[in-house]
Amino acid sequence: MRNLKNVRLAEVQLQNELPLTATAWDTASDAVICTFGPTEANPVIELRRKRADAYFSDPVAADTFECIASWDAPCPLPDLPCDRVCSLHYFADNLTACLVLEGGDIVIVREEPLPGEDKIEIVGSVDVGITAAAWSPDEELLALTTRADTFLYMTREFENVADITLAPENLQQSQHVSVGWGKRETQFQGKRAKAMRDPTVPEKVDEGKLSSNDDGRTSISWRGDGAYVAVNRVEFGIRRAIRVYSREGTLDSVSEPVDGLEGALSWRPYGNLIASIQRSEEKIDVVFFERNGLRHGEFTLRLTEEERASWASNIHLSWNIDSTVLAVQFQDRVQFWTMGNYHYYLKQEVPVVVNPEYSHPFAFKWHNEKALRFVAGASGI
Repeated sequence: MRNLKNVRLAEVQLQNELPLTATAWDTASDAVICTFGPTEANPVIELRRKRADAYFSDPVAADTFECIASWDAPCPLPDLPCDRVCSLHYFADNLTACLVLEGGDIVIVREEPLPGEDKIEIVGSVDVGITAAAWSPDEELLALTTRADTFLYMTREFENVADITLAPENLQQSQHVSVGWGKRETQFQGKRAKAMRDPTVPEKVDEGKLSSNDDGRTSISWRGDGAYVAVNRVEFGIRRAIRVYSREGTLDSVSEPVDGLEGALSWRPYGNLIASIQRSEEKIDVVFFERNGLRHGEFTLRLTEEERASWASNIHLSWNIDSTVLAVQFQDRVQFWTMGNYHYYLKQEVPVVVNPEYSHPFAFKWHNEKALRFVAGASGI
């Protein structure tokens, strides 16, 4: 693939006291939908729209973001300092935004409510709280994980159609065969031992030890055709694993143990690879899994020890819609990697000004239809 370069860039200064927390695309008009807040000091959520024709308007104008709605959002869970937007999705066909909040509420905001409809409505609530959420590509199913170790499917009408318990015994769903060499003391250690070793057999078998940087987050990513969904979570403090479920809610596989696996997750829309992050003392790798849970290659990010400990301490991943570019999102920048001849190339790096006082990672979102268009934003200093 040719080198990626910016052919259209628009920067807008956010004139808002609340931090930017999520973004989504209105594919019908190419507008960007954003949420601001809530924070512990100001438990308010604002939903705003930036029109496509306003991209190159005055970058500091106060009206570049039109306010769609604003409401108080105190967190219903006493152990959380404030609520958090787990997912923001915009339905262009009926001009409705859906927000899934960590406190458990599912909120829809209608830009043009019909007679008898509320502009802002809580259409459902999970009492124990929500850890992650993602809509299927066809916008027909909402996948949720809860703080009670359950996995839920909801329809577009927010009817619960599947309630799955994430049980420890599920980790044995995929019987991955250990083909390691066992203990070192039982192996032949002569001069010719290395030459005699089968190159297809790994020298070390991972046990699934947690990364020292693991933030405990849960991630959900759908395959491009919506037939399967992957869930990356810490399994009962034992290890981090990626579970794959069918659209009907049947557990399809569980990933093999990988030491240092972190919470980043993105299923390539073409369906052949699930990307995540593996961190060790010497390096950080983007690792790939097949649908059956087996490892299928990796590439190493070009980071120094100091960078791994600073702006690369928390990483997110996101494939674009046509599976040609993998975005690697760090704390203050995003890198774009492409693959050719089974080798991954760093094509572009875009810096993002962030405010270190805010704990939210900056918001990044690929366009749902235009493969090389994205929005990246954060509340700057």
